[in-house]
Amino acid sequence: MNNINLLPFERNRYYSGKLLTSADFLSEQFYIGNKRRFMNNLLYGAGIVCGLSVYNLDDTSLMIESGVAIDGLGREIVLESSVVRKLSAIEGYDEAESKNLVLCLKYDEEDIQPVYAVGSSDKESGYEMNRIREESKLFLADADKLPAAQAYESEFLSNVSVYADDDFSITLTVPRTVSSGHGVKAVVSIEKLSNEDKPVTLKGVFGIPAFSGPEGGHNFTVYIDGLKLTQGEVKQLAYELLAGESEAPETMILGKPEDFELTIGGEEKHITDSIMLNLSIANDSPEDIVERELAKVSLEARSLRITHDYVTLAEISVEKNNNTAIISDVIETGIKYYIPTISRDGDRRYYAEWFSSSNVSDTERSVDAGPKTGFVSVPREPIYATGVCEIPLGTGDKKNEVHYSSEIIHGLGGGDVHVDVGFEVLTYDAKLSKQTNNTIYGSASLWDEASLAIPDAELGVRVLNERGSFIVAARMNEKTDFVVLLVRWTATKLPNSENKDIAHQLESDASISPMQPTIVIAPNESHFIDVRFKNMEPVALSYELTEKNAGAISADGIYTASNKEGVHEIHIYSSDNPFISTYAYVVVKKKDAEDNE
Repeated sequence: MNNINLLPFERNRYYSGKLLTSADFLSEQFYIGNKRRFMNNLLYGAGIVCGLSVYNLDDTSLMIESGVAIDGLGREIVLESSVVRKLSAIEGYDEAESKNLVLCLKYDEEDIQPVYAVGSSDKESGYEMNRIREESKLFLADADKLPAAQAYESEFLSNVSVYADDDFSITLTVPRTVSSGHGVKAVVSIEKLSNEDKPVTLKGVFGIPAFSGPEGGHNFTVYIDGLKLTQGEVKQLAYELLAGESEAPETMILGKPEDFELTIGGEEKHITDSIMLNLSIANDSPEDIVERELAKVSLEARSLRITHDYVTLAEISVEKNNNTAIISDVIETGIKYYIPTISRDGDRRYYAEWFSSSNVSDTERSVDAGPKTGFVSVPREPIYATGVCEIPLGTGDKKNEVHYSSEIIHGLGGGDVHVDVGFEVLTYDAKLSKQTNNTIYGSASLWDEASLAIPDAELGVRVLNERGSFIVAARMNEKTDFVVLLVRWTATKLPNSENKDIAHQLESDASISPMQPTIVIAPNESHFIDVRFKNMEPVALSYELTEKNAGAISADGIYTASNKEGVHEIHIYSSDNPFISTYAYVVVKKKDAEDNE
């Protein structure tokens, strides 16, 4: 292993009368070579560029095809023709101790072409080597002794401790930023720290307000039953979550101690602190998030990273019999890393056409998490819109005269749309001690027109279905001093064949209800308001408090209480269909001394 130490770049400065020595020409070579290797390392990394496939010709011999690789120092390694080698003749074979060996390729150099030199450093022969030939060298190493590549330190992953003691460490890990509408992997890692023979059993539920879990709700269950590990061994359980369609700069995964049961070696353990893992949902694609995170690694961090001065070609499984080693298997998958190059783009596109274009994230299964449950796509098109328009009346002195609004775009697109209209009036509300807006739908004559200042008029609507717009008409039943009528309109898109999911919701008594209709928490505590869906698939939800100074609720349903006691109401409704709604109630109450104990 070597550090990448090619900086700083220094090149020769030529001037008239400069005395050139071998050191100057060597400096010129170092500058050009190091610049090339520096860019190789940054742009391509280490791996196979082409060829270098490995085959076992018989029980004791290997064939390595010609090819090109780049090592961790950015050096090109070229094997210009295919070679056949006895396994026992490859460097490192005699020192190997295990049955699993890794075949590696390394950069090498050889001094060639001796020439007579007046100032030779070899005083006896008077010769110097005139050229340096760049070559490659094969060697074998024990698979369990070969050091793993060191990853860059980054902030790509966010993790939180679920539980830790002298025997086990349990953590939850998720990418710090995930892509809206895409799947993401959450990993629960269990590491054995001691050599005690103690199995671990864990069952717990994590709340995921801004995600859908494997079963479709806003949570996922972790279940480990009697897991036995050796010291230092790590077991990872991966669960596929689906991020919501909306951007959420701040969200979290939550775990309450009372939702977890943990047993280690038959002894019941307690998770004492709430689990909170902060992350965010962005409207960027997964590819953009990954590329941005990789590009954020500083040059200094890259320079400090320990890299290999070789590339791995294959893992060789052998069976040793006395002094003979029989090759039982040659494995390249997972051992080789191939460097993608622009020169192969044409072939890459041709090969890619043979594969399905479906999103991989929609078909992957969770690891150790049970069967994959499909997620239903929620239509992005809104089905509800509202606004206020003005109908100019002119002098308004003609009875039975009809006046029209301009054409209004309701924003729900073409198709069947129902539009309701009503008078928008301003009146004084004694209970609130302020001026408030009122909307009068239906017949205005049923109300006290004097106190509400409602004109005696009839309203009608003409909906232009294909154009996605409408026009409001008003006929005055009497003379009026009004110059303009303010009209509140509400447009609702009716279900059709292009909006089957919402049509199903409206036709099948779809509803939502809180998992816990009444929640009791202490001041300044947080709680996720989870929802149960009936006769409908899970959809994006909106949350709002019905009064001021009642705490705070995030876009993904995490309620945080204020420092005052009280009872507060939370309105929960479908973001795409506000008619599907429910309410939850939060009792903010200080804990009694007995509870604290």
